[in-house]
Amino acid sequence: MIFKNASVFYNAHKTHTAPLAQEVCASLRAHGVHTDLITQLDGLTAETDLLVSMGGDGTMLYCARAAAPLGIPIFGINCGTLGFLAACEKEDALPTLQALLNGKCAVNERFMLHTRILAKGAKPREFLAFNDCVLRAAAPRAFLLEAKWNEKEMPSYFGDGVIVATPTGSTAYSLASGGPIVEPGVDVLAVTPICPHTLNQRPLILSAQGTLSLTPSFKNKADRALCSLDGQINLTLPAGACVQITRSALKAKLLCPPERGFFQILNRKLKWGNR
Repeated sequence: MIFKNASVFYNAHKTHTAPLAQEVCASLRAHGVHTDLITQLDGLTAETDLLVSMGGDGTMLYCARAAAPLGIPIFGINCGTLGFLAACEKEDALPTLQALLNGKCAVNERFMLHTRILAKGAKPREFLAFNDCVLRAAAPRAFLLEAKWNEKEMPSYFGDGVIVATPTGSTAYSLASGGPIVEPGVDVLAVTPICPHTLNQRPLILSAQGTLSLTPSFKNKADRALCSLDGQINLTLPAGACVQITRSALKAKLLCPPERGFFQILNRKLKWGNR
């Protein structure tokens, strides 16, 4: 891939990242790439053909939601804790960036979630998520979630909530709640109940081709549910609101070197398969 215009994004509140961000900018400019150093993604345009994300997985999620509608590939440099989605660690930033410029990184496309919130008397609201959509109560208590799959009723959920994750998000909150690990290329949704108050409700795998509809219901009419997207967009749902979740037509494009495959990272970061 040949890059002409790059944006290097880092969290302005994490000042320790700034010196490395400057080095990354200098390296890109030395290779003839017009490069902007940014701390906000509001001004991102389709003219940018490379977005460098400098931070942890939260920064990658933020970048993915901004870049996917514009078709911009993301090169992640882990400056955080886990760095499951990044192309490299901060110590390897410059040599891995050089490998990218030499054409030695592949584009790994990951599908995203399209979430639609329907409420009586209000216009539908639509959101994009990379990892997951989580429904839970605003107050810490169990509640009922009425569920439909492609408009056909399915058994409801009763507990602390439900996580609907992409394959990418299956190794995040869903995994911590007992959900399955899903290889990123599989075209499915992982539905994981949070603390279900039953012995027979388990995680569920659904085709990403369909639509899952979830409607919270409370005994106390004053109670409300929250809809959380990637843990970063948090919305209080009005009474009777329905949340529809399906695969988005948009995809996040992650740039990765060949040695940073899914199972290698799964083992390195989460110790999967260790004996």
